Amino acid sequence: MTIALYETLFALDSTKVAADTDGVKTALHNNLEKYGAEILVARPWDENGKLAYPIRKQNVTHKKAYFYIIYYKMESTKQADFEGDLRINESLIRQITSRVDPKWAETILDLAKNETGSRFAIKGMADDPSATGEGIISNDPLSRGMGMDDGAPPPPRRSRRMDGPEKPE
Repeated sequence: MTIALYETLFALDSTKVAADTDGVKTALHNNLEKYGAEILVARPWDENGKLAYPIRKQNVTHKKAYFYIIYYKMESTKQADFEGDLRINESLIRQITSRVDPKWAETILDLAKNETGSRFAIKGMADDPSATGEGIISNDPLSRGMGMDDGAPPPPRRSRRMDGPEKPE
């Protein structure tokens, strides 16, 4: 039984949250505690966030959502059962859960507890070069500089349009 740190971002129905904010949050917390989770941080991530595309659930088209993020520790074997229970939650539009890498745990939890702005989780990744893709090894020889002279400019891009004479018909 491995206990892991998880981060779940919930996209909640903004009309139901507006009607009963504490009730919706309490239902999520109770659902987690039902499976033995220890809630470390729970807070709004983005209130009344516009969705990238409309989501239809229960004959209602949602264009906005109330985003709520929870960090919790739970046995990894119970995560699937927890997510199964979320499917019947009427206030929930979508959710995404990720397992937090232990090397990031302290930094992410510190940001979640102390950052006062919205979308705080994105800010912690900006200082780490591996989060932006720097230092990632590619199998593409051109991305590693192989086959090119040092200091030489990259080869010109080929266009679809021909620069030469037109084709005879």
